[in-house]
Amino acid sequence: MAKGKANNADLSIDERIKRAEKKLKSFFSTLEEEKKKFLAEPIHQLAVSQVILERLSEEIAKGDVIELFENGKQKIRRENPALKSYNSTIKSYSTLLKQLLEALPNNEAKAAGDAIMAFVMGGKKAGKP
Repeated sequence: MAKGKANNADLSIDERIKRAEKKLKSFFSTLEEEKKKFLAEPIHQLAVSQVILERLSEEIAKGDVIELFENGKQKIRRENPALKSYNSTIKSYSTLLKQLLEALPNNEAKAAGDAIMAFVMGGKKAGKP
């Protein structure tokens, strides 16, 4: 497979993060350099969160939302731990994304928001299955 065209599943976690970070940075390319430097860490954290969400989503898809948990003789049904992590990570992701979009000029914020959502959804248009 040609470099740059590798499927995310074929990449290491670090490579997936770098790829997501590069794509996210492109949405902020029109900002002045000082602002880009200031936003570099939140963009990196958003990329990390995105990769974590992808991994958790894959894990959730493999199993049930509610699972049977056994601890010795005790058997209980509980929420899948990956789902709990997903829910907490998506909240952080949403907050970070909102903060980053607020850093853009108003005329660019909506377009960047739509493009980021399409990117996150794997190329699908936001709001469409």
